[in-house]
Amino acid sequence: MTDWTALVEEAGRWRALAVDETGAIRDQQSGPSPRPLLPEGTVVLAATAPGLERRTLPCAPLPEGPWPRAEISERALHALPGLVQTRPDETVTPPEAARIAGILAGMAQFDGVIWICGATSLWAHISAGEIVSVTRMGSAAMLAGLGAPLHAGEEFDAALSDALSRPERMARDLGALALSGRSERAAGAVLGAELAATRPWWLGQPVLALSSPTAPGWAEICQRALQSQGAQVTLGDGEAALIAGLAQARKQ
Repeated sequence: MTDWTALVEEAGRWRALAVDETGAIRDQQSGPSPRPLLPEGTVVLAATAPGLERRTLPCAPLPEGPWPRAEISERALHALPGLVQTRPDETVTPPEAARIAGILAGMAQFDGVIWICGATSLWAHISAGEIVSVTRMGSAAMLAGLGAPLHAGEEFDAALSDALSRPERMARDLGALALSGRSERAAGAVLGAELAATRPWWLGQPVLALSSPTAPGWAEICQRALQSQGAQVTLGDGEAALIAGLAQARKQ
């Protein structure tokens, strides 16, 4: 039986997740617009909406007081605002903030990095229950834009190592992909370049790699890449974290 519904927008796609009293997702629907998905009953919104003011980092992922409300189809819904970093300029989307909040709800003392492995990945430095700083990469989106599947080919490890030591080699591997539409090195190349760019974020830090519906299967590949470098990385369930974070609105 549905207890409440999470209405979520990510990468231009809306999803309505029917959640039971145990926090399990019992049903879901998706579409390009929220209105056909809006059910009766309690709904919590995780999407950019007019009137929602983004809070500035560093801060906790959830508002300290009552959540603001946003209107969809003349209904005022509890809504989670996004976050913003000013230097360098970066945004944390409402679903990303919810996932981080969900992790902290179960691991309040977590001090390290949460890596949300979506079409664009978010690296978030977490300390004392706050998001201290973030950076964003676009490895999975880059592969998708070139028509490449999100999988680790036979030459994944070699390409990863090459791009980590010399990130400019990624362009060579993506050139082959663009020409033929196939490459056993593409995923390793883009992740190697990403890990080279984010080295200060993961080197010597505990990292939690969270899955995302915007890039199915990508979190497992990301975990493999970091493990190959001897990093402390754990794989987490991004959907469970999303629901755990949004469930905090039910306590108000």
